[in-house]
Amino acid sequence: MPTLLAQATAKPAGGAPLEQIAVVAVSTTVITLAVLLLVARYRTSHARPLRAAGAAAERVLGVPAWAGVPAVLGIAFGVVALFGVTWDVSLHVDQGRDEGPLGTGAHYPILVGLLGLFQAGLLAVGMAPASRRDASRTALRVRGLWPVPLAAALMLVASSLAFLGFPLDDLWHRLFGQDVTIWGPTHVQMIACAIIGVIGALLLLVEGARTAGRDLQHPRGVVLRPLPVAFGTVTLAGWVVLLAEYDLGVPQYRMVWHPLILAFAATQALVLARLWGGRGAALAATLVYVPVLAVFSWIVGQPLGLTHPSMPLFVVEALVVEGAALALGTRRPMRFAVAAAALVGTVGFAAEYAWSHVAMPLPWTPSLLAEGVPVALLGALAGAVVSVVFVQALLGRSAPGRRPVLLASGAGVLAVALGVNALVVSNPGGGVTARIQVSDVRPTAGPGGTPTQPTGRVRVTFDPPSIARDAHWVQAMGWQGGASFVDRLTRQPDGSWTTSERVPLTGNWKSVVRVHRGRAMLAAPIFMPADDAIDFAGVPVRPDAARAMVYDHELLQVERKDDVPTWLWNPAIIAVLSIVALLLVGTGLAAGRLGRAAARGAVTAPTGPGLLAELVGGVLERVTHRRPPASGATGD
Repeated sequence: MPTLLAQATAKPAGGAPLEQIAVVAVSTTVITLAVLLLVARYRTSHARPLRAAGAAAERVLGVPAWAGVPAVLGIAFGVVALFGVTWDVSLHVDQGRDEGPLGTGAHYPILVGLLGLFQAGLLAVGMAPASRRDASRTALRVRGLWPVPLAAALMLVASSLAFLGFPLDDLWHRLFGQDVTIWGPTHVQMIACAIIGVIGALLLLVEGARTAGRDLQHPRGVVLRPLPVAFGTVTLAGWVVLLAEYDLGVPQYRMVWHPLILAFAATQALVLARLWGGRGAALAATLVYVPVLAVFSWIVGQPLGLTHPSMPLFVVEALVVEGAALALGTRRPMRFAVAAAALVGTVGFAAEYAWSHVAMPLPWTPSLLAEGVPVALLGALAGAVVSVVFVQALLGRSAPGRRPVLLASGAGVLAVALGVNALVVSNPGGGVTARIQVSDVRPTAGPGGTPTQPTGRVRVTFDPPSIARDAHWVQAMGWQGGASFVDRLTRQPDGSWTTSERVPLTGNWKSVVRVHRGRAMLAAPIFMPADDAIDFAGVPVRPDAARAMVYDHELLQVERKDDVPTWLWNPAIIAVLSIVALLLVGTGLAAGRLGRAAARGAVTAPTGPGLLAELVGGVLERVTHRRPPASGATGD
C-alpha cells in the first residue's frame, strides 16, 4: 500500500493540479444541481423555458418533448466534444502533455460537451411523463420513479461513464504516468461512452417517434428518414476519431489497425444506413460526415495553427454498398451485407490505399497487402453482420430464436480476435541498432512554421539491414516541439537511409527514427530533451552515434511509469474496456426491446409528422410534382 500511495503522489507529469480538480468538481456539481432543480420544477408544471422548448420540439420534430429536447441537446453537445477531441489530439502531438483539465483550450469543448451530454441524459429521464398512458411502451419501471424511457436510461448511463472518464483519466496519470496516446484506456472510455451516449440520443428519438405512433419507414425514402443517416454519420465519425494518430502521421500501433478499423467502420455505418434508410442513405451518411470532419480539420489546421489532420472519405465504400443493394436488393439482408463486406474489403481497401498516397502522412505500402486485405475483409464482415442484427432488431424484424444473438456474438468475437491480432507486437531479439549520423547542422526555419532553430540532415544505417526491408514505414519523426513533422527516409545505394527534410535538434522536440516491419515496431532517438518532471536525462545530438532500437512506445510514451505492478495495470485496462463492452451489449439489447415493442403494435399516427418533415415533404411535392402518399405514414 505505501508503494501504491507513492505512485499516486501528484507530480507535474503525474496528474492535474488540485486547484483545477476542485474548480471542475465544484462547477460540475453546481450545474448538475441546477439541472435537477429545473427537472423538479418541470415536473410540478413550472420551468416555462423548458416547457416552451419542449413544445417547439414537438412542433418541429413531431416527437414528444421528453424525447426531442434531450436528444437534440445530446447530439449538439456530442458534436462539441468531437471537435474538442480533434483539437486535443493535434495539440498533444504538437506540444506534448498538458497541465490538467483546465490547462489547455482544447479541454474546454471536451468538458462542455461531455458535461452537456450528461445533463441531456438527466433531462431525458427527468422530462419523462408520469402517466403510464403517455409513457413509452418500452419504459423501465424503476421503484420510486416514474416510467423511465429505455433510451433515456442508456443515454444517462453512457454519458455518466463518459464524463467519469475525466477524473479517472487524472487518477490514471497519477498511478501510471501520462500515456500520450488517444488509445489510452481512459481516453477510449471517454470517447466510446460519449459516442454511445449520442447513439442513445438517437434511440431516444426512435422511442419518442414510436410513442407518438410515427412511421420510421417513410415511403418517400431517405430524405424523410434522417435517423438512419444520422446513425451512419455518428458511427463513421466515432471510429475516425480513434484513428486520429494515423491521420496525423504519428501512429503508435501497428499499421494493420488502419484498414481494419476503416473496413469495420464502413460496413457498420453504411450497411446500417442503407438497410434502414433505403436507396441513397449510405451515400447520404458519408456526405454529412465529410463536411463536418473537414471543417473540424480545417479549424485545427488553420485558425488554431496546429498540425492539420487528414481524414478518410468513405465515398467509394458508400458507393459499393449502394451498388450491392441495387444489384442484390435488401430483402435478404444478410446476403446483401456479405456482398457489401466483400466489396468494402477489396474495392474499399484499394480506394483507401490510393487515398493514403494522396492525403495521409504515412501512405500504405505493398508490405501491408498480405495481412491488410484479409483483415479488412474479415473486419468488414464483422461490421456488416453487427449492423444487420442491429437494424433487424430495431425495426422488429429479427429472426425468431437465438440466431440473431449467435450472429452478433460471432461478429463480436471475430472483431475482438482481429483486434488482439493487431495488438500483438513481436520485436526481434538479439539487438537491433541504428547508426545515426547528423550533418549540416545550422539554424533554419523549424518545421510547421516554428521559430528558427538548429536543424540537420540525418543518415541512418541499420544493423541488421533486413529490419528495414519491406517495412510499413521507415521514418524520421519529430513531435511536441510546437509542431510535428514526418519524413519518410530514402534508401541509398550503400544501404543507408537518409532524410529528405531537415530534422529539428533542439528545444522541446522529440526527434526519433522509427521502423515498422511486420509485427516489429522499433525506434531510436536522434534528439530528446531532458525532462525533470519524469526524471528523464534526455538524449543529446551526436554527429555519429550507434543507438539501440527499442520498442517505440518506450520513446513515444516516455512519460509512462515503468515501475507499476502488473497486478494493478492489467485489471485497470480490463475494467475500462469491460465498461465499453457492456455498454455496447446494452445498446444492442435496447434496440431489440424497442423493436419487439414496435412489432406488437400497429402505427396509428396520432400526431403529425412535425414541421420539419412537412417542409421537406412540401419541397419534394413541388420538385417531383407527385401527390403525397394517401396513407397516414409520416416521416421519422
